[in-house]
Order: sequence, then structure tokens, then C-alpha cells
Amino acid sequence: MTIISAGRTVDSGTLAELRHLTRTSVTAELARPVQPADVPPGVHDLDIQGARLHCQVDTSAMEEFMRWLAARGIRDLTSQPPTLEELFLRHYAVRPDGTRQAKQVSP
Repeated sequence: MTIISAGRTVDSGTLAELRHLTRTSVTAELARPVQPADVPPGVHDLDIQGARLHCQVDTSAMEEFMRWLAARGIRDLTSQPPTLEELFLRHYAVRPDGTRQAKQVSP
């Protein structure tokens, strides 16, 4: 798979190889409620409702985040890798005029 922007190759590789470029969606039910300030770095779009949380986790932060969850007693866990659409959209930003611009993504 190759992602092209403005006639240039932005990135290429298999779907598995490109998954490191974006975040994994995680939903967890824990044994006890948590506070947003307790969550480790690399966690984004955090939504906490009591002991249930949903967020996006950087690939590089996943191991630490899973240890953090385990320390709080995981009752239920769903983890979903990025979709092809999410990988593609991660490479683009919208300019103020509404046009798209390739994002700089470092591996």
C-alpha cells in the first residue's frame, strides 16, 4: 500500500507495517474508578465514566498503558488496531481554507 499526496509518496508498506503510525483504540472496564490525571503519557481522546474508559493509545505507549490498566484490575478489555481509513487520515491535516495537506509522520 502506498499513500500519495500532491503526487509524492508519503509512506508505503503493508497494512501491518503502517499500523505503527497511528493509535490503537482501547475500551476498558476496571475494578475501580480512575481519574484523568492518573493516566500515563501517550493516551489521547480519553473518556472516563466511573470505572469505564475509552481512549486512543500511541503504539509506543501501549505496553506501559496495559501495565497501568492491569494494576487497576481489568474486568473487561477491548483493543482495536487502527483501520485502513485511520491510517490514511493520520497522514492528512485540514488547512484553514478546507484543503488537505500531508502530515509529517515520523516512524
